[in-house]
Amino acid sequence: MTAKEQKKKTSLLSKLLLAANASVLAGLVMGYLAAYIPPDKYWIFAFAGIAFPYLALINVVFIFIWMVAGKKYFFISLAALLICWTRLTGFIQFNNTDVKGKMENSLKVVSYNVRIFDRYNWQSKRISKTAEEILKLTRTLQPDILCLQEYHAGRKGTAVMEDSIVKYTGLKYRHIEYAKYKGKTKAFGIATFSRWPVISSHIIPFERNPVNFCIYNDIVFQQDTIRIFNIHLESIQLSREDYLFVSELTNQAEDQVLFSENSKKILRKFKQAFISRASEAREVAEQIKQSPFPVIVCGDFNDTPSSYTYKKMSEGLSDAFKESGRGFGQTYAGRFPSFRIDYILHDPEMQSSGFRRTRVPLSDHYPVSTYISIPGKEKPE
Repeated sequence: MTAKEQKKKTSLLSKLLLAANASVLAGLVMGYLAAYIPPDKYWIFAFAGIAFPYLALINVVFIFIWMVAGKKYFFISLAALLICWTRLTGFIQFNNTDVKGKMENSLKVVSYNVRIFDRYNWQSKRISKTAEEILKLTRTLQPDILCLQEYHAGRKGTAVMEDSIVKYTGLKYRHIEYAKYKGKTKAFGIATFSRWPVISSHIIPFERNPVNFCIYNDIVFQQDTIRIFNIHLESIQLSREDYLFVSELTNQAEDQVLFSENSKKILRKFKQAFISRASEAREVAEQIKQSPFPVIVCGDFNDTPSSYTYKKMSEGLSDAFKESGRGFGQTYAGRFPSFRIDYILHDPEMQSSGFRRTRVPLSDHYPVSTYISIPGKEKPE
């Protein structure tokens, strides 16, 4: 190959890489903007928001490619990364999470989607081993506030799980709200358990989604009143068949008709969930803003830190993971999508320490926990 041909080949490769980098940057910009654009107006940005961390990672690869090639294009990719850095901190953190001891003025808060305590694997006379392990875990975590999503009462007409949680944790104050569908009260819902007295309880129903909702409670902690929000926003509702399709994507692609139908079905589910969560997040965010008391917000948002949902829910609040978490914040234990979708937020005057994600294979979510100190009290012993 002549020098001229080599130069032409290198030039073509450079142009192709530049075009690919430009496409990634365009997607990165859309992913960054996803937090500001309501999906019920322009839903396409929400898909870019899902891809945001992957696009950022690819952008890092391009930075190294251009640096090795001696091209100044790396400045563009580097600038984009720096602009997006604040958003990326929602996915990864480098805080020192060591906690020397529980603060006298603090609450330990735990949020956990328990996937109905593995209810469908219960035997006729006893709960499943998974449910037992979840109960043991709640005792090990030693929460002062325990927020559970996809809570299940247990056997019909009993309070088996409610009584068991009180027994294992010692959290005797609680508010349990069950989903209502087609005029019937279901056995699953949301539950908040507290070591401190609950003086009022409320529910925020979602008009278009009777299965998911939010509850909030006012608790009295050392003569202060704190409002605790426990939230479960709409999920994507992927079926087993959907997961199977994703896991066998290469084989499915051979059948173009089947591939097209399944792809469209999954994309529709994502789109509908994005739109529903946008509306739900606005409803809850408005109630948070109106709270006369400092707030702690827990729950399964079913959306990532680059989403409109998270941006809306976290306005004016501090994120415990950003404040005291470490590493990748993945809380969803399922196959796809695998991101941080469970959160503990709090009033900015409060302080979080020792944020933890406990990796236990008991649900399709991992529990998250943190210590939250209340201002105006004594600091650590």
